[in-house]
Amino acid sequence: MKKILTMALIATLGMSGMAFAANESVEALTEVSNSNNRIKVILKEGLGKVNLVVSDLEGKKLHQQTIFVKNDVMVPYNLSELPVGKYQLKVESASKGLNSDVAIYEVERKLTKEELPLMAYRKDLDQDSFKLTVIGLEEPGVTVELKDKRGNMIFEEKIMEKGAFSKIYSMKNMKADEVSVHVTDFRGRSKAF
Repeated sequence: MKKILTMALIATLGMSGMAFAANESVEALTEVSNSNNRIKVILKEGLGKVNLVVSDLEGKKLHQQTIFVKNDVMVPYNLSELPVGKYQLKVESASKGLNSDVAIYEVERKLTKEELPLMAYRKDLDQDSFKLTVIGLEEPGVTVELKDKRGNMIFEEKIMEKGAFSKIYSMKNMKADEVSVHVTDFRGRSKAF
């Protein structure tokens, strides 16, 4: 008799636990975080079979996968290879019994510091001189090359300033507008004037 009562109690508790999980929505059992164009999707126990779809805002599917969630699962996505913009992450339950079958999250792919262009500016002061300004340098080591109209190197220097610098270049025997400037930072980003 004790054995039958114990089995009935275990079956009742097991069914109530399943009923609790069935009452939870997909959105309640899913966490999505975005940091440095890396998305973490945490699917919690009780979801069962789940379809994950990453698409652009026009609805074009970029990635799709099905996951069977038995325990808490973390699914990573790296958006750094995609163009900058907004994307949709759809978490859809393929299991029966969940109240909310779909949860849709909007995630954004942003420019990182490494992808930003080199910020360098040239301003002609008079016929013989110009001012070069470079800003936003995280590390020192900027190479400045001055070339004539034919592309021959006139002058080259490496400036070891962090953050920003500004320098005036004066030309002898040639006009400032006849000189092209090529600036390259330590990461290889470059700009030409």
